[in-house]
Amino acid sequence: MARPVQESPLIGRELELATAVESLRASDGPGALIAGSAGVGKSRLAREAVGHDAITRVRGARTLAVHGAADSAELVLGALAGLLGPPGPDQTSLSPVQVGLLGLRRIAAQEQGRVILSVDDAHLLDPVSLAVLHHAAVDRTLTLLATVRNDQSVPDAVTALWKDAGVVRIDLAPLNPLASEALLTALLGGPVEGRTLRQLRDTAAGNPLFLRELVISADEAGLLDQTGGLWRLTGPMTAVPRLTELLANRLAATCSAERDALELLAAGEPVPLRLAVALVAEDTLEALERRGLLSVSPADPPVVRLSHPLYGELLRAGTPAFGRLRHLRRLADASEPETTCSASAGCGEDRLRVARWRLDAGGPVNPQVMLAAAEQATRNREYALAYRLADRAFQAHRDVAAGLVSVRALVQLGRVGEALARCAELTKLARLAESDLDRLLVAVEHAEILVHAMDDVPAARSVVERARQDRARVTGADPTAAGDPAACPLAAFDLYLRSVQLDCTVIEPSLAVIGSDAPMPARLAASGAAGGALLVAGRYAEAEALIAHTMPLTGGNIGGSQLQAAGASPAAAALRCYRPDPAAALEFAEHGYQASLHPTNPVSQALHALVLGQIALVRGRPRTALRWAREAKLVAEEISLRPVCRWSVAVGLQAAAQLGTDADIEGLTADLHRYAGGPRSMRLFDIDVARAYAWRGAVVGDGGVGIGVLAASVAEHGRLGAVGAGALGALDLVRLGAGARAVTLLAAYPPPPGWLLGHTVVRYAAAAQAADPAGLLNVAQQFAGYGMPLHAAEAAALAEAAARTGVATRDRAPGSAGGDPAVAAGAHLLAEVQLVSTGEPASTPALRRRGPVSQLTTREWEVALAAARGESARGIASRLHLSERTVENHLHRAYAKLGVSGRAELRAALGPHGGSARRG
Repeated sequence: MARPVQESPLIGRELELATAVESLRASDGPGALIAGSAGVGKSRLAREAVGHDAITRVRGARTLAVHGAADSAELVLGALAGLLGPPGPDQTSLSPVQVGLLGLRRIAAQEQGRVILSVDDAHLLDPVSLAVLHHAAVDRTLTLLATVRNDQSVPDAVTALWKDAGVVRIDLAPLNPLASEALLTALLGGPVEGRTLRQLRDTAAGNPLFLRELVISADEAGLLDQTGGLWRLTGPMTAVPRLTELLANRLAATCSAERDALELLAAGEPVPLRLAVALVAEDTLEALERRGLLSVSPADPPVVRLSHPLYGELLRAGTPAFGRLRHLRRLADASEPETTCSASAGCGEDRLRVARWRLDAGGPVNPQVMLAAAEQATRNREYALAYRLADRAFQAHRDVAAGLVSVRALVQLGRVGEALARCAELTKLARLAESDLDRLLVAVEHAEILVHAMDDVPAARSVVERARQDRARVTGADPTAAGDPAACPLAAFDLYLRSVQLDCTVIEPSLAVIGSDAPMPARLAASGAAGGALLVAGRYAEAEALIAHTMPLTGGNIGGSQLQAAGASPAAAALRCYRPDPAAALEFAEHGYQASLHPTNPVSQALHALVLGQIALVRGRPRTALRWAREAKLVAEEISLRPVCRWSVAVGLQAAAQLGTDADIEGLTADLHRYAGGPRSMRLFDIDVARAYAWRGAVVGDGGVGIGVLAASVAEHGRLGAVGAGALGALDLVRLGAGARAVTLLAAYPPPPGWLLGHTVVRYAAAAQAADPAGLLNVAQQFAGYGMPLHAAEAAALAEAAARTGVATRDRAPGSAGGDPAVAAGAHLLAEVQLVSTGEPASTPALRRRGPVSQLTTREWEVALAAARGESARGIASRLHLSERTVENHLHRAYAKLGVSGRAELRAALGPHGGSARRG
């Protein structure tokens, strides 16, 4: 990677910087004191403050700097000595404080202007120096800017600076999560994959210095890689040498008992308070807490943790292997008698904690305890731990339940080959099992991996069919009967397999299963079948009600159908987007995405990133869409979800084509071929693949091949009942200039009644075919109201072209009107307003047809656009440095040229939503 910047950019400190600068500018103010913990950015903020334009522009201002240090804390005026110089012969009878104060006054008099004294680490100054600074602040000899640690003992003289001398105190808290993310992105110079961002951000705990050192250490260890434009960690950060050096003094214990206690807590954290007190002397724990090395959480029951995530990392790296084993055995031995009770509120977490300690310590284990702990780890999304625990239980006692838990964990870890091998083992065991449910669950788990990871629906159906045959052999049922989906998870899962290949006839039988008292695996499979089919059919209100009913079932599910359950939240976001309400969809999807990062759920992360990319395309932000598509592909590749790889590449290719980035288009096209689907593949997002080929063709000039692919896909979706997805494909046909084909397809396969976006697409296709300026402008206004600004700008551009030239397009109907300059100007204005609101560049066929509003001057255009956004004449005048009369004159000339009488008609031309966009 490129070496990170050597000094972190100042991010998230805007208010604190403004306060510091204002304190230094005040002519009668004593200055400011910046307080915070080590590495939080005190010194950096001080440098930014004294170097701020508002300070450097002050005539005659000069900044002097001194630094406190531990080795000079015992020397009288030690830090100030280099600034003051040796005392004069007439000062031998003066006290050290008087000598120092006179020296500062002499410096101030010599400068004949504002003197700012910057004192770094003021808490390390000797008492005499602090007294001098206090007097200098009180009598305003100079302006003081000091930094001080607030996470250790501070001398009273430092406190007196802000308490008595009037120095403004500025407390620097750790950076909030958003600021930490912005800082990390700035350090690496590009976007960061979600889990990597979360890991580094949480490990640094808001400390800018720690975050920077983590990045540099990860780089030096070869653990940072940029893939697909996203930075990510490629391995665990077990040791951070640079931070070890920085934090060594903090972790240095004064006795062996304290070091042993720290290592014990690091090995087992979090440790229940009652257990910590039982194993470590209370006075030792209290001493460590006073030094800020450990903290007690207010949880019930309370637990003890090291006070910073990095302390645990460094201590575990520095503890000898035998010492760590000793600590783990002590913790496990002392805890196990307390975890036999199944009624305690924290029993599940306690059992998991003890099982982890026992597993790491080695020795014999109880398979039932290991299995229960593995299930709890699955609930916590600690999949690596869940696999280790479940595998240990399975190896000790070859039990189907433990094997299934291990399979589900392996899938989340991307170890699909191992998961399939374990499924083969479980199939043999299940045939010997007495439980009919065991046989069914193994078959469904196996089939789910084949369809979601291997992208092979027929293979999944074969597994289901073989399981049905085995069940018939054992139960004596008719092997040719399909079975009742309400009674058999196999039959319900077969409905799901039909739905992923766009068979919308499964909706009614699936809804019947959901409303029955069928076993949970059957209802979950039926929910996935009905939800997916309703979504592609454009029946969004029904899909939303179904998902709202299903999500409580999927949220705590640790059994079968976890891959289907992971899709519930992304599906809920997608349907909100296309209802259409992309703003609400974005909020919902971002919430789900963040929840997928902590605790980690990579399947959910990949699906949420995919949907965030789709939402970004609808919101007219192709650059953002490309970023999310890259993350979805990156995570899907890591966990071997082939269909999600294909769909995310398709979204990315659409975005790249709308950006016009040729290099991205070439690479994404190759990826789309690599992950190409076929007759055996999942087809839920096939329409996105066809749209990708059509958009690519518009950029590279494929002679209409991509348009043909998309039109054929729209027709096939229509024949299967997936008319919602088909209408989205028809929308892109219009955007790419094939309005006539869209009209024909939409007439044959109309969108469902009551779907606003679907019927807007129908009107859009008709208006584009007829080159109807008024109809296109009306559609543009509707898109603006939906929160789809790029679509609105494109429709307005088509309206402008039709109104300005009056020349029929390729799809224009005979006899249509054109050549209206006022409509052309209003449409151009609407397009500009909507493009500003996207905040991102775009290059699409419709936008490339726009031209300038030739009759407006540049200034008239600028003023008219500001008025359309709702700015007052006074506000426009102030911003453009004009008089209000001049602004009004520009406006009236613009109104005349646009054919409107004032702001009301201007807004009417833009529509109810067209002029409300904020400036980008």
